[in-house]
Amino acid sequence: MPNTLYVNLDTTTTPWSVNVDDGNNANHVAQGSAEQVITWQLNGNAANGTFMPLTDPTHPGFSWVGTQPPAGVFSKAAVNGNTFTLHDLNNNANAAGTWTYRLCINVGGTVYTTINTSPAAKNTNPTSKNN
Repeated sequence: MPNTLYVNLDTTTTPWSVNVDDGNNANHVAQGSAEQVITWQLNGNAANGTFMPLTDPTHPGFSWVGTQPPAGVFSKAAVNGNTFTLHDLNNNANAAGTWTYRLCINVGGTVYTTINTSPAAKNTNPTSKNN
């Protein structure tokens, strides 16, 4: 079953930033034998935007911040307009952990990113956690 996270713009920050509606908590992915798909979907005031290409040298649509997850845990990253998907193979204890990520989107010709300045910030400093 896919884990879907909704993404919009936080207009209370200056400049505006990308907000991941994760309930002020890491996106938890339970351990299982099969790959699970995590989907980020632009909605609300960002619904007409697009994720930046993963290969953009300045603002890739998705990137890990700080500690990188072990090789083989995450794969098949794909941007498709206003959705971004990532496969998570959380099938053993070596795949457990919490990783911070950055998202970059384009809305109306302006690029916005998550704010990755403090581990305490939740929606603007989103994380994925394999239990």
